[in-house]
Amino acid sequence: MKKIILILIVSFFIFNSCKTDDLELRDTGAISTATFPVNEAELKGAVNAAYSPLQSQGLYGRYLPFMYDYMGNDCEVLLAGTYRGTPDLQDFIKFTMTPTNNDIYLYWKNAYNGISRANFILDKQDNINAISTAEMPDALKNKYIGEAKFLRALNYFLLVERFGDIPFYTTTNVSPNGLPKSPKEDVYQLIIADLNFAGENLNLKSAAEVGRATSGAAYALLGKVHLYRGEHALAKIALDKVINSMEYVLTADYFDNFKVETENNSESVFEVQFTYPGGSAWAYADWGGQDNGDSESSFRSFEYGGIGGWHNNDPSQDLLDEFETGDPRYSASFYSVGDTYNNGSGVVDASHMGETTAIWKKYELSYKGGTDGGGLSDINHRVIRYADVLLMAAEVENELGNRSTAIDYLNEVRDRATMPNYDTAAMNATFPVSNMAEVFTAVVHERRIELAGEQSRFPDLLRWNMTNLINDFNAHNNLLPIPQTEIDTNLNISTADQNSGY
Repeated sequence: MKKIILILIVSFFIFNSCKTDDLELRDTGAISTATFPVNEAELKGAVNAAYSPLQSQGLYGRYLPFMYDYMGNDCEVLLAGTYRGTPDLQDFIKFTMTPTNNDIYLYWKNAYNGISRANFILDKQDNINAISTAEMPDALKNKYIGEAKFLRALNYFLLVERFGDIPFYTTTNVSPNGLPKSPKEDVYQLIIADLNFAGENLNLKSAAEVGRATSGAAYALLGKVHLYRGEHALAKIALDKVINSMEYVLTADYFDNFKVETENNSESVFEVQFTYPGGSAWAYADWGGQDNGDSESSFRSFEYGGIGGWHNNDPSQDLLDEFETGDPRYSASFYSVGDTYNNGSGVVDASHMGETTAIWKKYELSYKGGTDGGGLSDINHRVIRYADVLLMAAEVENELGNRSTAIDYLNEVRDRATMPNYDTAAMNATFPVSNMAEVFTAVVHERRIELAGEQSRFPDLLRWNMTNLINDFNAHNNLLPIPQTEIDTNLNISTADQNSGY
């Protein structure tokens, strides 16, 4: 942790951090940290660098999807009776995580790296505000500050949800000895304050550069934070701002949310941008887990893929069985024997299957190529989609006693899939919605189907107190262990501070 705090000071030579030209970083040369920023170019470069850790292997580039999908039973890794993947990955499906698991350390390290980069910018708000308004109007200054606050909030949310009480850094001007753990409530209050500021000061999606955090992204994440905390009235306020903005609409084709050509579409609220720069795929592998500018690609297609991929995350039969007969989201999420791939030129056969009856199609390159393997993927990771916003709003409205509004939101999601609506004869036999409890059951079902393999199931089951549905889950697994490296290097953290059960 202590080493991470100072990374941003020398990080401005990071380049190519994001897919679009707007978010592409270039060497800005020698920058004085005392006077930074002297102009918009310096500030924009630093903000761009703060996005980059989200692409790292510890987060959306590799291990975060593994961790969440394994622990939520959306995936299983048995192939011919043998667990696939390395022992560190198997820990998440077996719930045998330990403080020395390197994937957990990279998750922790990269999230704190993003926080450090955001804090560096926020430490310089006086310098930012001193730039003449002729060069940077106040609204533009606050937009960049809002991006830094959004990114800090997102990274802290990833940490506090998985670790509970954690070291709490709000500035880079701290002792190199590290900080002790702070109560998670303190972290949440900063997250909420950061997202409120970001929501008020970031651009609407229609006015924002592609790939950047927007007002809608801030309010959507704020709504999720309040929902996870059981603050339904506050969640409604935030989610209503996204819905009422009229900036978002579900795509006509569900599968458009999981391929390259339709990234940053009308349903996208916030995406982590990925690009494969070309050349040798593995030359861009981020084996150290520390984003380095070139590491823009995701491992997901290779890891999850069954068509030339590694089969490390085949969909669980439990997940497959949740889908209603005829739901087109099934064939958009999974390949079955007889389906076509590679723009229709290939046919899925039994040799492509693991031990399940289907393999992943979501986020897989095989839809346009002959294989999911052979290297890295340039498919953006959709962190928040508008469908998720609608389903969160449905849950919130139900909890607030607004059953009909909740059903309307559920049906808006189902309409895109051309599935029968709730509160109709076609659905009442299997999913009646005549009271709050029944609507909640429909929400649980719809979230699992719509967001399959999108890292929502595990946190959903935790906050719903439904961990009895998670295979091999133990009571202490609601939190991950604090990485041993943090305990060894942070002079204010000891083994006594380790999360219970580890």
